[in-house]
Amino acid sequence: MGDLIVATRKFEREAVQITGSVIAIVTDQETGLVHIHRAHNIVTDAGDIHYAERGAAETVTVDFDSMSLGTAASGAPAKGNDWSDFTEIASTNKLVKATYPLTNDGDADNTGSATDVVTWTFEWATTDFNSTVITDAVILVGTGAGTEPLLTHFEFTGGVFTKTATDTLKVIINHNMNGV
Repeated sequence: MGDLIVATRKFEREAVQITGSVIAIVTDQETGLVHIHRAHNIVTDAGDIHYAERGAAETVTVDFDSMSLGTAASGAPAKGNDWSDFTEIASTNKLVKATYPLTNDGDADNTGSATDVVTWTFEWATTDFNSTVITDAVILVGTGAGTEPLLTHFEFTGGVFTKTATDTLKVIINHNMNGV
């Protein structure tokens, strides 16, 4: 009987999954050259709670509002990750773009938009930071410290990428609310 209860609970937890995609768009403002980097997104345990509270129209325990970019020294993305599992690149912390998060995003760069998709967008100007070691990113509250919770943690596929002084960077994160 105990195995049946465990299996039922597991099925109930898996009935609605939050999945998603990430696209990072690096645009050289001098040449117009565009580089696209993608990632599969892991919504953390704290992120699951955040979306559950929002869905129930409750006051959210953690009001996520920022993104930071990281290096390969970060731990692998996982459901239980917090700030201590992440290695931030200096000067990359950025507040979410005004009017985000939202559903049914009208940004032409967002190929994953839909009415059941929550989109977060973050943008960096040419002067915001430079780095040759971008590998991953997180959504968090403010600037991060200690074991602060994360909404999501992801690694870009294809390895390390660069943002130089002539590049802008836009990162679009889509969280799909999937009933399965």
